[in-house]
Amino acid sequence: MLTRHRGSTLSAAALLSALMLAACGGGTAGDGDADGSGDQPEGEQDQHQEQIEEAEAARDAALAGPAEAHQEEAAQLVSELSLEEKVGQVLVGEYSSADASGMASLVEELHLAGAIVMGDNVPAAGEGAEQSGADLTELETQISSIQSAAEERGYPAMISVDQEGGLVTRVGEPLTEWPTPMAFGAAHENLEGTGLTWQGHLFMGEELAELGFTASFAPNGDVTVGAADPTMGSRAFSSDPEVVAELSLTGIRGLAEGGLMGSVKHFPGHGSVTDDSHYTLPTQDASLEELREQDWVPFAESIEAGVPMIMMGHIDVPALDEGVPSSLSSAAYDELREMGHDGVVVTDALNMGAIADGYGPDQAPVMALESGADLLLMPADVRGAHEAIVSAVESEELSQERLDEAAERVVAMLLWQQDLEAGELDAGPGVQMPEMLRDHYLGLGEEGLTDDAEWLDDGAIDGEPGSADWVEHNAENVAEQLAAASVTVVAGECGTDQLEGGLQISGGTEQDQARLAAAAERAGVEVTDAGGAQVTLLGGDQPAAGGDVAVALDRPEGLDGSDAPTQIALYGRTAESFDALIAVLQGGEAPGSLPVPVGDLEPGHSAC
Repeated sequence: MLTRHRGSTLSAAALLSALMLAACGGGTAGDGDADGSGDQPEGEQDQHQEQIEEAEAARDAALAGPAEAHQEEAAQLVSELSLEEKVGQVLVGEYSSADASGMASLVEELHLAGAIVMGDNVPAAGEGAEQSGADLTELETQISSIQSAAEERGYPAMISVDQEGGLVTRVGEPLTEWPTPMAFGAAHENLEGTGLTWQGHLFMGEELAELGFTASFAPNGDVTVGAADPTMGSRAFSSDPEVVAELSLTGIRGLAEGGLMGSVKHFPGHGSVTDDSHYTLPTQDASLEELREQDWVPFAESIEAGVPMIMMGHIDVPALDEGVPSSLSSAAYDELREMGHDGVVVTDALNMGAIADGYGPDQAPVMALESGADLLLMPADVRGAHEAIVSAVESEELSQERLDEAAERVVAMLLWQQDLEAGELDAGPGVQMPEMLRDHYLGLGEEGLTDDAEWLDDGAIDGEPGSADWVEHNAENVAEQLAAASVTVVAGECGTDQLEGGLQISGGTEQDQARLAAAAERAGVEVTDAGGAQVTLLGGDQPAAGGDVAVALDRPEGLDGSDAPTQIALYGRTAESFDALIAVLQGGEAPGSLPVPVGDLEPGHSAC
């Protein structure tokens, strides 16, 4: 039976991976003495450095996606499938309730690649249950039933979920609740962002993998333009393409370290269009040169490093293929392949308005596959899509070679994830980092870290056990650190206690107000109906910008035009986020900085 996951600790290998990535993804951690090589002859130093680089490359390759051996095995497995079974391998279905039995039957009957779990599929804990929120034991049982339907294949089905943190969280408490992805961007300027992004996504991956998930359609590689972006908002890391590139690659590596397939999304970039593809087809009017310098930077850098999967969005890019959604455009898929991506390209949900309203539910999957998609996510009717693709191959509307290519890529990725989660690669869950890398990135010499370093296995990241710097790293603590590292004072004084007379709360949702009141109580601050600082939460059904303190809960752009003397961006609605808010209002540090423009304020701005 699954219990609450928030207490799981970061493994030694994962901890050191975070430190390694923070050291610029392969650069040296310090001078030549950091790993004990300073006293070695020059030739031995060169050999030692080569060994370090080889170990780094092996770890990176393990997390980046399928190896040649996976591809060869996939080609053999796919060659033994019938046409109907091959078609199933390029489809991910959805279901409509917390009962997955129907989905399991479809996976078995149609040989589907797998299923996606949405919010309606997550069983709720009943009255009197020990934990509120989701019934994780029942969810694990339902996921297992889907996975059992694929057990004869020799490799797992894809059990996927959209789990970004913040607004897009399908499986909530008692899993760890995370601030928005934009919180990672807000923490980036104070050098917290990269390590926290790795650790946060690793913990997201670990918790989901424990439930039986194998894939999460995250992180977002979209570069938001700020207030004009109606879709991504706080789901994006930043408006700076280089920051987004760094954090999206860090995030997908963290998910892989936790055992999950991730997917950088939504190419060709959903952060700079002004319509929402859930409802209509957005148009991206930028030139190819502009896109390559802005929106495509995160995708290009992820592809160069290697990632298992990229999601194709539903966006009209006239510079590529005017009037055609990118998910149905061969020019868009060609662009990704020319960038060097040889892994899976998955479509965004094919039941979204941009596709469902303009193309038939059965024909759109055929068009996407023909154009270059490998995995078709959430067709409006998965059985109808399956039948349409079979007919298209039989009539030669769709080539057998294109279907085989797509199926082989998908199966190779499933085989890779199976080995990754089982600890059979050079990185991943439970895999110990080579000693030379541990010593190298911790800056320890010959007397340094050894395999029996119990304090690392216990989850420490700073200091010796029992010291003032001793920190146990688990999901709850990392979420707390992220909230504290990202909170941003956009306007007002820093380091002053504004809550000596208590506080009044307005705006936000009922849950927002309750969580802020609880955070105040934990800090010994009185919540009053009159008197004290008036704190206005921007969010919920009735946002307002007045009061003494205006607090943007998700995206910070709502602070533009506020007349509150103190304005704070929080980037989340978690209990830890409200604790961080109270701490700042009592005079604590606010280390975050704006990851997006807010009115005339540029990214990187902080009043502190």
